[in-house]
Amino acid sequence: MVEEKTQALTIREEEETALQKSKDKRLSFFKAVQYDLDDYSNIGFTEEQSKKMGQHLHKLTTGAVAIVPLICGGDICPFSKRCPLHAMGKSPVNLACLLEVQMLKYWICQYLEEYQVNPDNFTEVGYCNELAEIEIYLWRLNNNLAKPENASLIVNQPVGADRQGNPILQQDVSPFMEMKEKLYARKSKIIKLMVGDRQERYKKEAALKQREDKDSSSKQAEIRRKIEELTRRLDNNKKDSIKSTEVKHVLTPDAYLQGDDDE
Repeated sequence: MVEEKTQALTIREEEETALQKSKDKRLSFFKAVQYDLDDYSNIGFTEEQSKKMGQHLHKLTTGAVAIVPLICGGDICPFSKRCPLHAMGKSPVNLACLLEVQMLKYWICQYLEEYQVNPDNFTEVGYCNELAEIEIYLWRLNNNLAKPENASLIVNQPVGADRQGNPILQQDVSPFMEMKEKLYARKSKIIKLMVGDRQERYKKEAALKQREDKDSSSKQAEIRRKIEELTRRLDNNKKDSIKSTEVKHVLTPDAYLQGDDDE
């Protein structure tokens, strides 16, 4: 018993030592990552400038929300004809497009909610951000495809020129459609990584059911083994009890002689 306790303590100490080494290694790596390769000490900031810089860096840490939305161009925006803010004369020129900012936030929240993502899970939050980013790009592509010049989904691509110098045109699928296919392919891949489509959920459920069946079979086998062991013990006890009773009722010569004396 003492030896087993000593071995358990040794194993626990080794695990704690390995865990501490891993923690120290991560801390060293974090310090190395945060080390600036260049010296910025000669750049001075006012209090207001420092505040703005801090706000900008905070926005960048949110990922796609800060970078993806278009910068509003007002009249020169390619989507101004379908923008309600532009129609009301409220275009936020030189600021992030308010429509895309709101749509991006909405889609991120929707994906986080749909897949029940823990906000502390950096990888899965990144996937949800990318899915929302793809939704923004698809929205832009659909806006372009809605324009009269792109309604046919076919474009004439120059592939050369004839002897008179006239361009030779070849009809091809709209590059907007090609880009949509690529975005849909990437979206589908991310959703599979998140186990979000029906096929992946079916595979997961099938794997879980198979594991449960396996565990159930193991438990049943263990129960059968215990029942068989208990039955065997009961049979042995019964046999021992019968043998003991038989021994008690055996008539020995001494007992016979003793019986005669009693008579």
